[in-house]
Amino acid sequence: MAAYVVRRLLQGVVVLFLISVITFLLINLAPGGPTSAVSLGRTAEEREAVLRQYGLDRPVLIRYFDWLGGVLRGDLGESYNQGLPVSSLLAQRMGNTLQLALTALTLTALLGVVLGVLSALHKNRWPDHLISSLATVGMSVPAFWLGIVAIIVFAVQLKWLPSSGIFTVGQEFSLADRLRHLAMPAGVLAFTLMPNVIRITRSALLEVLTSDYVRTARAKGLPERVVLLKHTFKNAMVPVIAILGLITTVLFSGSVVVESVFGWAGLGRLAIEAANGRDYPVILGVTLLVGAIVVVVNLLVDLLYAAVDPRISHE
Repeated sequence: MAAYVVRRLLQGVVVLFLISVITFLLINLAPGGPTSAVSLGRTAEEREAVLRQYGLDRPVLIRYFDWLGGVLRGDLGESYNQGLPVSSLLAQRMGNTLQLALTALTLTALLGVVLGVLSALHKNRWPDHLISSLATVGMSVPAFWLGIVAIIVFAVQLKWLPSSGIFTVGQEFSLADRLRHLAMPAGVLAFTLMPNVIRITRSALLEVLTSDYVRTARAKGLPERVVLLKHTFKNAMVPVIAILGLITTVLFSGSVVVESVFGWAGLGRLAIEAANGRDYPVILGVTLLVGAIVVVVNLLVDLLYAAVDPRISHE
């Protein structure tokens, strides 16, 4: 197992290296790159001074290896617009993204698995039809539209929840206030991602319920609860873990729309602000961080496979 983990981590390092090369070259060689952004609203002398300040007057490959050397030392560069270290900006936003992503993931996993199990156990009956209809609606509704509707209903009309932000400005930190701000963005993300878990759980459970060892367990007279928990549910979890791993990567890399709609100051919103402001060091930092998260999540998912299903071995 240790050798497998080391091998996967080395593969992850190679993946991150390729991501950094591609992203850096695309940013610096494509039209509208850093050198053109520097020229906006500046005289020729000011432009040359800024180019020298950020090292943009040197060849692209030299700049890349200088940047890579800084990354290996924990230095991701400095934001063009804010004048702050990129690492500190990422650290500020990472905690907010973790709160949103983990809350949405918890809701997605719990509700998705429970509803998927209910749908499978009541196949072709009204609970199954109701849950399938709910899943279809969740897959069809765009997250930005659902977010706007949620703001209109719960913030404007009912005034139950705040419309945006992470906390109430001017108020001391309280868990209740943070949860009120977290409810809508996490709920919208969970509602749009939960249908995938419902469908996978239902399909996996129905497949396992028709297997020979489940029929044998029932023929022995085991209680249905024991059959479901001991012989069925655990064996159906492998594809569910796979889809949850995919959803986790989406939550960290694809929650840009929801963060923008609800004014949630996370990594997604930071990436949008950096792209709009042509803050290329921040874009590079966000891309590299999200890539590292994806690598780690994929490794954890593979390890969970072996923990859930003893037939899977990484030796």
